[in-house]
Amino acid sequence: MKRACIAIVDAARTRIYTYDQSSDAGRPAPAGALHEAIDLVNPGRRGHDPYSTTKPGVKRSAPGSGTTDDHRDAHADELDRRFARQVVSEIDRIAREQAYDRVLMVASPAMLGELRGADRGLGPELEVEYIARDLARLTSPQIHDHLAQLRLVEPRRPAPMARGCAVHTHAGESARYAARFRAPARNRARRAACSTAVHK
Repeated sequence: MKRACIAIVDAARTRIYTYDQSSDAGRPAPAGALHEAIDLVNPGRRGHDPYSTTKPGVKRSAPGSGTTDDHRDAHADELDRRFARQVVSEIDRIAREQAYDRVLMVASPAMLGELRGADRGLGPELEVEYIARDLARLTSPQIHDHLAQLRLVEPRRPAPMARGCAVHTHAGESARYAARFRAPARNRARRAACSTAVHK
């Protein structure tokens, strides 16, 4: 895969990355690296559950009464649908603005279903691939490594070493070691000169 817009999705958060193996020139990330284009948060899923019954003074529903659970589930489903539509809208915008023709959606199975239901918002020219993986809690380098294991992207390139700095450091260390060995030699020479002068 040479170029793609990649979304890492769960119900609470989505990170959308761009991936491009072409030249670094004029790009926000080195060639072959994931660049985080946007970080979306679903506040309804990350915040307090409005249907929670754990507050002091509030009794839980009686056993066998599924009304509260039904409302909670319906509310969560609606939050997920709205968030999926927002994610799809942002993917479509980024893909159009940066001329990507391939989209990779990586999500937990439940959110993957919501994304499939909302993907009518994507341009018809986009090639979309769905991957059922929950990677939302991983760091960006870990996500890259995981996608590389699936052979969806190339492995991360090692960071280039600052050769000039390394040479300077080694040269400085060598000079310090040389000075350390020269100092005792000079001291011995002085002591020998003083001893000769006393005997004379």
